[in-house]
Amino acid sequence: MVKKTTEKPVITIGATLPLTGNLAVYGKALQKSLDLALQDAHPEKLKYTYKIVVEDDQYDLKKALINVNRFKSVDNINAVMSFWGNIGTLVSDWAEKNKVVHMGCAASDKVGAGYYNFNHATQPQSLLNRILKYYKDNNFKKIGIAYLQALEIQEFIDHFVPILKENGFEVVFVTSFNPEERDLKMEILKMKDKQPDVVEVLMNSPIINIFGKTSKELGFDVPMSSINNMTDALEEYEGQTFVTEDSGKASFTEHFETATETPQTACVVNFYDGLNMLINAYEKTPAKKGKQIPDNEDVAKTLLDIDHNGFVSVINEINMDEEGNIDSPAVLKRIINGKPTTVEK
Repeated sequence: MVKKTTEKPVITIGATLPLTGNLAVYGKALQKSLDLALQDAHPEKLKYTYKIVVEDDQYDLKKALINVNRFKSVDNINAVMSFWGNIGTLVSDWAEKNKVVHMGCAASDKVGAGYYNFNHATQPQSLLNRILKYYKDNNFKKIGIAYLQALEIQEFIDHFVPILKENGFEVVFVTSFNPEERDLKMEILKMKDKQPDVVEVLMNSPIINIFGKTSKELGFDVPMSSINNMTDALEEYEGQTFVTEDSGKASFTEHFETATETPQTACVVNFYDGLNMLINAYEKTPAKKGKQIPDNEDVAKTLLDIDHNGFVSVINEINMDEEGNIDSPAVLKRIINGKPTTVEK
C-alpha cells in the first residue's frame, strides 16, 4: 500500500542582499524582515511551502550575478528579491530573460521595467516632488548637490538637475565622490565658496559620515538634505531634514523592532510587504492542469491586479502602475535628538 504524502509543493524565493560590507546594516535588517513576513503569513495555513534563500552580494554586481545564477541552477527559485538600484537593475534584466518574478526596492525608474519585474519603493518622482516642495517652503534658491558615484544615484541626478533648473532653482555645484575617497576637505571648501542655500547629500555610508563630519569641521554650516541615507549618519546630521519613503504604519514599525530587536532601515517595510505580495499572488493564482504550482507568467498577472487580488499592505497608502512600480508617499523627516522625526515643512 502506497502511503499518501501530505507535503505541500514548494515555492522558492531568493534574495540577494548586502549582508557584509558598508551596507550590511541594511541587508541584515532586510533578512530579518523577510523572516518576520514569512512567520506572520502563517505558513501552516498556506497552500504552498515557502522557502527563502538569502545570499550575500556585498552590494557588488559580480557577486549579485553569481547569486542569481546560483538561485536558478542550484536552488531552482520561482522568484527573486533585490535591494537598491545598482543590483536591482542587474537582477531586473536577469529576471526578464529567465522569466523569474522579481520584487525589488529601489528609487529607480528601471528596476520595475519588464513583465516579470516589480519595484516596491517610493518612486523617484514622488521623492523629487517632496524635495521641491521642501525647497520652496523654505525659500531655498541656490542648490548644491554632493553625491556618491553609483548607478542609481547618477540616474537620479540626471533627472534631478534639469528639473531643478526648470523650476527656477540655481544649481551652484554638482560634485561627485568615488566610494574610496576619504579626504573631502578641498571639495567641501570649494562648495562653501559657492554659498548654497541648501546641499542635497546623496551618499551612502561611510562617505556620508565623512562628508557630514568634515563639513562641520570646516564651518560649512548650511541646511543639508538627502534621500533616505541620513539615517546612516544621525550624529553628523543632527537638526537636518531629509526626504524618505513611507516607513509603514506605526504598528508595523513597533512590531518589526520588537520582534527583531533591530531598528527599521530603508526598504524593510517594502521587503515585508513585497514578500507578502508574492505569497498572496502565488496562493491566489491557479496552477495549470498537470502542474503543482502556478506559472510565473500567471503570477505576474495576479500581482499586477493589486486592486482585486486581496492584498493588504502595512503601508498607509500604495498604488501600482501598469509597469509594476509600487509607489508610496514621500515623507519629510528631521533628525531631532538623534531620531528621524516626521515634519511637515
